[in-house]
Amino acid sequence: MKIRAHAKINLCLDVESRRADGYHNMNMLMAPISLYDEIEIDLAEADSYTSNISSLAFDQSNTIVKAVELMRTRYHLQDCFSIHLEKKIPMQAGLAGGSSNAAAVILAIKELKQLQIGDEELIELGKEIGADVPFCLFQKYAVVRGIGEKLEFFNSECDFYLLLVKPKDGVSTKEAFQNLDLSICNHPDTMLCKEALEKGDREKFYKEAKNSLEQSAFQLVPEIEKIKMELNGIGFPFVLMSGSGSCVFALSDNLSLIQQGFEMMKRKYPFVYNGCVGLKEFEKC
Repeated sequence: MKIRAHAKINLCLDVESRRADGYHNMNMLMAPISLYDEIEIDLAEADSYTSNISSLAFDQSNTIVKAVELMRTRYHLQDCFSIHLEKKIPMQAGLAGGSSNAAAVILAIKELKQLQIGDEELIELGKEIGADVPFCLFQKYAVVRGIGEKLEFFNSECDFYLLLVKPKDGVSTKEAFQNLDLSICNHPDTMLCKEALEKGDREKFYKEAKNSLEQSAFQLVPEIEKIKMELNGIGFPFVLMSGSGSCVFALSDNLSLIQQGFEMMKRKYPFVYNGCVGLKEFEKC
C-alpha cells in the first residue's frame, strides 16, 4: 500500500519554559501542508528499506525503522515489511519530515494488520518516537502543547497559498533549543492566533503570529533571516520560520504573488516549493 506523509508548518510557536527533564513546554499552532513524502509498504519475508535518497541511513536513528520496531514490539507482530520511501521533504527544515514518515508507517501497519488502536493510544505511540509524531498522525489544524502530546484540533476559516524556501544549511533542533534565550525571544499569544484563524481574521493572525525559535536559529544559520527579509521585500503579508528551521514560509491568498516569489527564489536557493496549507485545500495545488 502507498501512504502520503505530509509535512507540517508551525503557524505560531511559543517556547513557554524549560522543563526539569531537559525538554521544553511548547504552545504551538500546527497545520499540514501539501508537500509530502510517499511511502510504499507491504508485508514481506524479510525487512527491507529503500529510498530515492541513496545517502539516507536506515539504522536505529531512522524514524521509519523506529516505527516498525515499536509496532512490532507493542503488538507482538511476527511480520516483516518491505518499505520504500520517496523523499521530497527536506531534512533539518522544521517541516517534520522524519516525524511524518514515522506517523505514516504507524498508520500503514495499523491498517495492514487491522489493529484496533484508538486516538489516545496512537498519540502515546507517536510520543515514543518524537515530539511532532502525534500531530502528524492526524494531519489537522491543531493547538499543540506540552512536548507535542497535547492536541486540540480546530477549524480554520483562512485558506492560504504557501511558499517554502530553505537555505543550504539545516538547523539542529537540539542546538536551536540549547541556544534559545527565553528572556529575549518572542512569546506570541497562541490562543489569540487560533481565534483569528477560526474567525477568518487574516490581518489579526498576521499581526500576532511569531516563532520563539527564530531568535536562536538566526544565530545558527544567518541565511534564514536573510530569506525572511527577501520574502518580506517581495511583498508577502506574512513570513515566518517553521519549527526550529531552517525552512522559511510565506503565506498569501494571492496565487500570483506566490508564483512570483517562487520564480524569484528558485534561482537563489536549493529548495523552493509552492503549495497550500490545510488538507481541504490540497486539491487546489
